[in-house]
Amino acid sequence: MTVPTLKSPRAKAMSDESTRRLEKLENAYEELEKHIAQLNTTIALLNQSLEGLIDKEQKRQQLRDRSLLFVIGGLISAVMAWIIRGGLGS
Repeated sequence: MTVPTLKSPRAKAMSDESTRRLEKLENAYEELEKHIAQLNTTIALLNQSLEGLIDKEQKRQQLRDRSLLFVIGGLISAVMAWIIRGGLGS
């Protein structure tokens, strides 16, 4: 078996095929890099949105807790005032 030289038509065809495949591979690699960059940007935006949503939910929960404590405190104050004024005995 002989090794094709660069001057033979077969070697030139193999070289052209290798070059074509290499260019195709480079293009595919560039496309993958673009998609990865887009995915990284999307992930960063999603993380930012998620952090904003978590912050809003925590503020809502704090408002609910404070409102509940205010209502419970008002009820306790009303009961204490009723007891001090005589409760059922008046």
